Amino acid sequence: MLLHPGSSRQPHLADDSAVLQALLDVEAAWVRVQARLGLVDEQIVAMVGRHADAAGYDLAELDLGVEAGANPVIPMLAALRSALSGQTQAAGAVHRGLTSQDVLDSALMLLARRSLEVVDDRLEAAAEATARLADTHRATLLTARTLSQPALPTTFGAKAAGWLAALDEARAELLGVAARLPVQCGGAAGTLAAIDELAPGRALEAADLLADQLGLASPGRPWHTDRTPVTHLGDALARAGDVLGKIAGDIVLMSRPEIGELSEPALEGRGGSSTLPQKRNPVLSILVRSAAIEAPHLAAALHCAAALASDERPDGGWHAEWRPLAALLASVPVAAAQLAEVLAGLEVHRDSMLRNVETAGPALLAERLLRAVPTLPGGADLTEKLRSALRTGATGEEVRSVLRAGLPTDGPHSVPDTTIEDLLNPAAYLGVVGDLVDRALEHHATT
Repeated sequence: MLLHPGSSRQPHLADDSAVLQALLDVEAAWVRVQARLGLVDEQIVAMVGRHADAAGYDLAELDLGVEAGANPVIPMLAALRSALSGQTQAAGAVHRGLTSQDVLDSALMLLARRSLEVVDDRLEAAAEATARLADTHRATLLTARTLSQPALPTTFGAKAAGWLAALDEARAELLGVAARLPVQCGGAAGTLAAIDELAPGRALEAADLLADQLGLASPGRPWHTDRTPVTHLGDALARAGDVLGKIAGDIVLMSRPEIGELSEPALEGRGGSSTLPQKRNPVLSILVRSAAIEAPHLAAALHCAAALASDERPDGGWHAEWRPLAALLASVPVAAAQLAEVLAGLEVHRDSMLRNVETAGPALLAERLLRAVPTLPGGADLTEKLRSALRTGATGEEVRSVLRAGLPTDGPHSVPDTTIEDLLNPAAYLGVVGDLVDRALEHHATT
């Protein structure tokens, strides 16, 4: 769609065709369950299965019928039963004992599982690319910025290691959610009464069998008005969006020409402007940020809907979930794919990183200087002069002159030039960034 850039990457994750196919998958699975229970034969299963293909139905016509029943299951059932016209047993087996929410909730969990498989694949690719960046650039000097201003020296490898850890954590959370995506099977009011009539004493077994047929978890109970599975799913997707958005935001900022530390991979026709031909915009990172900005609001809508899931079947709260959930299931995989592409081909400009470190000058080492110099012979008397020089943006040579003029150069307590040079060397004040990179890489290797 024109207003959803990047949607062509994963066109069928949560569109109308995907929803219809998931609904049909649930209905076909339920007939297979009935066969497992001895209620229908394999001929009926095969007959329903042949008609459980979304390509055989008119989506526009089905859409016209949604309003009449306030959900898409009702027109889908009418169309499926029409396709089975003349096959009374097969038409009667379809949906028998279920309610619309059973089918749609289970279908949405199927869509979620498929979407999370794509997200996991893309997050893994993004993490692999980030791990390579962290390892390659573990010693590439970079200006660490806090509150948007130069703060301390770090390395680009350390920054990438931070990205890597966040990607791995997001992936682990989503994998946990994917493993718990539950089937819905409760009948009209969550009592499984119609199913119990259909298969006396085996209603809960039937629900477990449906979970098995669909590859979903069996929660052991209906959850028509306990929307925790949906909010857990939405929260995990939104948190993945947070991680993607943070990394994309860093890339956007570091791509500014006046910073010039990173560039998105160049591709003919990408990143252009409608009026400014000289521009090379970081468009994929911008699109990732847009998805990340939107995701928390979509997740919040799911929480509002969950809080309004009244009685034993919701009267609007359930219906309010569908669009925000579908939007999350569609947008986060696309954002993950876009960022994975950026990271795989990210252009790292080491010279610009070093230039920015040098431009920041000794101010980048203010923390070290103001703690170390007072401990040197004669250094205590230099504290205020040194602080003033750093505050006014003194160059490295100016700070070096201040130190050399105030510290003894001979005698038993002389301070050698090598000590001063070490204090002014940003590569000598990196803390434990190497260990942090190693830890991130080691953890990633186990994921």
